[in-house]
Amino acid sequence: MKLHIPTISQFASLLMLNISNAVFQLLLIPILIHNTATEKLGSYFLALSFSVLASILVNFGTSQTAVVEIRKANSEKEKKIILAETLSIRFIPLLLAIVVSCILPILTNNGIYYLLVLPIIIAECINPQFYLIATYKINLYSVFNLLIRISLLVIIYLVRSQSLLIEITLFLMSMSILILHLLYLPSTFFQKGVTEHIPSLDRLQTLLKTNILVTGNGLTVHLQQFMFLFALPSFVSPLFLSAYGLIDKLISSFRMLVNAYSAAVMPHAAGTHNEGFAAWKKLKAQQNKIMALLCIAAGAIMYLFPEQLLTVLFLGKNNNAVFFNEAAHLVKLISPVPLLIALNVLNVAELILEKKFMAYFGAGVIVLLISLLCIDALKLGLPAYYAGYYPVLIEGFCLCLYYLIVQKFRNAQ
Repeated sequence: MKLHIPTISQFASLLMLNISNAVFQLLLIPILIHNTATEKLGSYFLALSFSVLASILVNFGTSQTAVVEIRKANSEKEKKIILAETLSIRFIPLLLAIVVSCILPILTNNGIYYLLVLPIIIAECINPQFYLIATYKINLYSVFNLLIRISLLVIIYLVRSQSLLIEITLFLMSMSILILHLLYLPSTFFQKGVTEHIPSLDRLQTLLKTNILVTGNGLTVHLQQFMFLFALPSFVSPLFLSAYGLIDKLISSFRMLVNAYSAAVMPHAAGTHNEGFAAWKKLKAQQNKIMALLCIAAGAIMYLFPEQLLTVLFLGKNNNAVFFNEAAHLVKLISPVPLLIALNVLNVAELILEKKFMAYFGAGVIVLLISLLCIDALKLGLPAYYAGYYPVLIEGFCLCLYYLIVQKFRNAQ
């Protein structure tokens, strides 16, 4: 088999892109913790979680489907048609996301945060990553993203004494992403000839139906996290909310690293899957062992040394002992989560490779229902600290559910 060098370069760039985003979020946490009111951090994490949820809606599954379609395209004209259709179907949910972003400030505390993340949502509409990945041009984008992340950390650190640090941070993060995507607008969606292929209403309906299952997959996964976090302020103190928001961000950062690893493995996985079940089963077992060893080590550190881990994360400072102790307790509780996420990632990959999108979507809906039941359990008057068990419960349930679905399809073959 001929080695495709651009593909190796592409996925190396994807690794750098995802890892730099994850590390940026982790390094930003201690700056905010030491220089802002602890009670405001929960609202900050909640606004970021909302921006991710809204971005998934705006993207509407095009980050997966458009890549495949562009790779299949036989001419530049076909690629331009795909670009025009992608922008069109993203614009519709963007309008809905903008309306929701403008309503939330009226209904929530620190509502200005939702307006400050609006540029992130707009930026997702013109996100060029799918096109850059499909055309093997992601390298420079990843470098730009890395430089922007480093610059943001330096700027935020320099203005850390400002009373509106969280507002400044959200604004700078949002605008930097929007500006980066605007730089690529002329070479993607504004290429000559793209606007000539704006799809008809009938074509738009077809595209929306095609992408709705893919969108549902992403939405249900993130929605269960967001809804639980969004419901927490009604049951817990602002201090607990901030501590939970911190560990939620740690989990999100770890998930990004696992996804980066799976993205690097996926080309080989796809080829191995086509060779037959035996080859795929061998590769899956091999990769699960590697990820399991790494995640067991990470989980052991989290369980045995939560205070030391937070001390490193907080750069050796501890301005709020109560918050620190609450966060340390939660870090210990979520120590099995890295292993659960890692062991499930190839189950998800197998469903995608088998094109079992309906089953994938159905699993997401079931997980969302379990999340709603957990929220109802809090309404019954359970102590607030039970919320700390939620990440382990939901990730453990996901692992069992996806494993059973995969086994069911295997037995049916």
